Amino acid sequence: MRITAAVGIVLGGFVTLTGVMGVVGLAVENIWARLVVGLIVVVGLPAFLADRLLKRSDSTLATRGGLGMVADVFAIVLLGIALMLVGADAMTSSLFAHEGDLLAKHGSTTMARGVYFVGGVSPVFPGEKPTATPNASASVSASTAPAASAPK
Repeated sequence: MRITAAVGIVLGGFVTLTGVMGVVGLAVENIWARLVVGLIVVVGLPAFLADRLLKRSDSTLATRGGLGMVADVFAIVLLGIALMLVGADAMTSSLFAHEGDLLAKHGSTTMARGVYFVGGVSPVFPGEKPTATPNASASVSASTAPAASAPK
């Protein structure tokens, strides 16, 4: 159960962080400002909700399973936000693509690849060559050298 909560926190936290960074990135290009606001939302919102739930729950539940309950609240909240961001693909794909552009512009290509993946974009970075399909390269080489394949 704890492994499931940990995976939910990591994956949901990543998608939520990049979504919030993308929203802030519409107004500010500074990577540190986007990161700080994103981390405040990713940590602050689930922590606030967990605090409210612990105060309303039974005292024996809060003392026995407090940390487990907090982990579950974090996982559920972060995965819920991530699900809404990914589910609204028509509206958020350009947001994730813009955030990936900003991250790539600032030199964080690994993070940009993850954000592009969430947004459904496959970019080619300047240091890379695009991969050609085998059929296209064979037809190009055959059309450029027709004399070599002609019988003698």
